[in-house]
Amino acid sequence: MKPISIPLLVLLSLLLAACGTVLPSAPTPTLPPTAPPAPSATLTPLPTATTTPLPPLGVLLAGPESDQALVSTLQGVLYAPITEAGMRWQVRQRLEAQDLDSSLRLVVALPPDPGLATLAAAAPQTQFLAVGITGLAPAPNLTILGAQGERMDQQGFIAGVMAAMITPEYRVGVISIADTVEGRSARTGFLNGVTFFCGLCTDPRFSPPYYGYPLYFELNSSAVSAEWQAAANYMIDHMVKTIYVYPGAGDAAMLELLASSGVNIISGGTPSQTLQDRWVASLGTDSIAALQEVLPQVLNGEGGQDLPLPLQLTQVNPSLFSPGKQASIQEVLAELLAGYIDTGVDLATGENRAP
Repeated sequence: MKPISIPLLVLLSLLLAACGTVLPSAPTPTLPPTAPPAPSATLTPLPTATTTPLPPLGVLLAGPESDQALVSTLQGVLYAPITEAGMRWQVRQRLEAQDLDSSLRLVVALPPDPGLATLAAAAPQTQFLAVGITGLAPAPNLTILGAQGERMDQQGFIAGVMAAMITPEYRVGVISIADTVEGRSARTGFLNGVTFFCGLCTDPRFSPPYYGYPLYFELNSSAVSAEWQAAANYMIDHMVKTIYVYPGAGDAAMLELLASSGVNIISGGTPSQTLQDRWVASLGTDSIAALQEVLPQVLNGEGGQDLPLPLQLTQVNPSLFSPGKQASIQEVLAELLAGYIDTGVDLATGENRAP
């Protein structure tokens, strides 16, 4: 075949263009639709572990030498009010410096003194309550309860008023301990209490021999039973009808002898069954009741008080000590505890205070 020349090809192209024939062009490629960008990932922080703070702490501070019977009683007495106040409750024998943090809200301390003044000064956010600890001064966060202990002069004084109040012709006496300040204080307080009620205590109805009531008999704490029975016989022989027996003086045999002889008895503690008919009343203090009374104030941050242990009457025999006379003695007791009545006793010696 004879090949086509180049001029002929050009001519053919021109003819085709004149006739409107257009050679197809290559299609323009189209890109597939672009997917929208994925949203950027947001990191969610993991929950942070939180520690629930412990409730405030209340502590009963009592060393090995503390009265363990009182410790046991206070554990039961204090548990309810402390937990109701939203606090934890612990019993400890000591507190160290590192224990005095902001969670420590209350410390109730028993003798012997664990250095409470120093602890209170180091922890002003904590309320301290000292029960029966001597030698302390109150502070804004330190309340003192019964720092002077039992006021035996006051017990003797009230016993003297009671004895004179219920006994015809004031035939009353006291048996006490001679070799302790507390025993002498009770004896002197009794004698002054009788005089407070009845003056010279003379009564024209009383026939001789006149013994000069009130009478007293005291022995050393080492006295034996036979000596205490001699004290009882002295009172019986001198026609004493009501006697105050200092708690710790005498023994059961002495008390039985007095009661069987028709002598009415004022003392402390709980009388035996055989003594109850002749037992007028018991005198004593109640540190538990006093603590329960002041605790709400301390929990409320109202510290700084110096409170005595209140004197109270228990085991009262209404057949010997009528309700009317009980009301009268309560008035005297209130004035005595408020300081309006002075027992006249020198607390350092147990004897009458010098004029």
